[in-house]
Amino acid sequence: MFQALCGRAGHYLLLATAWAGLCLVNLGTPSLWDIDEGNNAEAAREMYESGNWIVPTFNFVLRVDKPALLYWLQMLGYHFFGVSEFSARLPSALAALGAVLLTYELGRKMFSAVAGLYAGLILASSVLFCASAHFANPDALLNACTVLTFLFFWRDCGGTARAGRGGNGWLVLGGISTGLAMLAKGPVGLVLPSAVVLLFLLWSRQLRRYFRPQLMGGIVAFLFVAVPWYAWVAADTKAEFLRGFFLQHNVGRFLEPMENHRGGVLYYALVLLVGFAPWSVFFAATVWHAFSAIGHRLPAAGQTEEADPLGPTADSRQPVADGRYRFLGCWIAVYLVFFTMSRTKLPNYVLPLYPPVALLVAHFLDRWRRGEVTPPAWTIHAGLAGLCLTGVLTAGGLLIGGGVVGAGLLRGRHLPGLEAWAFLGAVPLLGGLAGWWCLRGQRRGGLIAAITLAAILFTGALVGWASAPVDRYKAPRSLAGVLARHQAEDEILVGAYRYFQPSLVFYCRREVIPWSAERDVLDLLSYPIPVYFFMPAEVWEELRAKVIGPHRILGRHHDFYRHCDVVLVTNR
Repeated sequence: MFQALCGRAGHYLLLATAWAGLCLVNLGTPSLWDIDEGNNAEAAREMYESGNWIVPTFNFVLRVDKPALLYWLQMLGYHFFGVSEFSARLPSALAALGAVLLTYELGRKMFSAVAGLYAGLILASSVLFCASAHFANPDALLNACTVLTFLFFWRDCGGTARAGRGGNGWLVLGGISTGLAMLAKGPVGLVLPSAVVLLFLLWSRQLRRYFRPQLMGGIVAFLFVAVPWYAWVAADTKAEFLRGFFLQHNVGRFLEPMENHRGGVLYYALVLLVGFAPWSVFFAATVWHAFSAIGHRLPAAGQTEEADPLGPTADSRQPVADGRYRFLGCWIAVYLVFFTMSRTKLPNYVLPLYPPVALLVAHFLDRWRRGEVTPPAWTIHAGLAGLCLTGVLTAGGLLIGGGVVGAGLLRGRHLPGLEAWAFLGAVPLLGGLAGWWCLRGQRRGGLIAAITLAAILFTGALVGWASAPVDRYKAPRSLAGVLARHQAEDEILVGAYRYFQPSLVFYCRREVIPWSAERDVLDLLSYPIPVYFFMPAEVWEELRAKVIGPHRILGRHHDFYRHCDVVLVTNR
């Protein structure tokens, strides 16, 4: 049985099991996070209920923010599992599985089966990657399509970048995968992978490999996959979708900060340090390994594919392949530079950086385990110390967030209940201590196993369960449930005054009209049909004395987005 787990099928089983524990647990329990999850889940719901697979709408108005691939997959989820948070997030979770398995295959092709297995486990158990699998937005889909594109390129190129080696079949397959990426997120799904390949071939002095007649096949494949929907939605909306999507949500986001999402030059370096936790503790040793590898002579490519996954590989005693590290370096550099230059910054934008970083960390750990490299001793000790520090900071952060200690630091915005999860900090702490014990006994494989187990337990619990206390302070689902219980007629009007969250529309299952003028709200509350309004409690206190006719509060709930109580009021 142990030998069965050593092959590709066994590795797939291990990776799928880790993914299920990390990405499926508690997937549908928390309410939607605003604003992105509320927007995406509701847009898919409206398309599903209207039977319109072409034009995205939110709150029954054209939505130009994202292409349709995520909506289509969410619609399929709604069809098979019902309209729910689970169905809305399932495409992201499945895309995460795809990215993990594709990263394994890329690692297996580049380095060895064990390195691929390590890379898949490292990727799955990194905090931001796992969080993206629980989040209903297109980033996980884009990431999976990106890894697929690079896997096609590398399998065909073989990493040699030499004329006459490999072929150009990857161009057609890459055209298909970039077409899907274009449907998932837009131009970044084509432009950035193309830039990575061009930079790598230019660095390798083999740019002519890209510009061959077969390139036309890739272009045709891309156009066949991506263009029909864009053309159809352009025709149906008289090009309004294209103008809004390409000009505002692509060019506009790059040139100017949108929705106040901004950051400095080091923004994504810090995001990667935190988001790749707990594995970011090995960055120092991995950087040392990478720089020591650049410039070494390239061994024969492809010899690791069928090697014994637990024994020495065909190239295990040879220098690290320069081409492999060049390619991963190009991958990281292009994405990091591009999104650093972008004026709009969000942590999830650099999710496609996580697979190449996981591959670099995995290959270092695999070679270190075999005794093939000897990094400065301080790098390993610093990594284990960083793992322990991760546990201490996690426990401290949760205690502060819950208001048990340092309540003044959050200016009264703490969320009681978070402190109950402070024990999670013990997991990486114990993992670090176990790592030191293994290191002292020269059990390097045991050290990696201990940290992997700690990473899976820590990340799975933190992402999958520790959000429960926060969920209690989100108002939309609770207040929409109150509305559903009190709604006795179909002909009603639902509005929002000085408060609005996209998930309100999803949970109300109907249009929620935002109103900005007090006079309009007062007039509506005097209507003969039932009227319901969501608004901050303090706003209602100012308004209630001016309301003519019957009125009452149906529900009240604290909302941590606005840091206030929100009420549902009606004229019935």
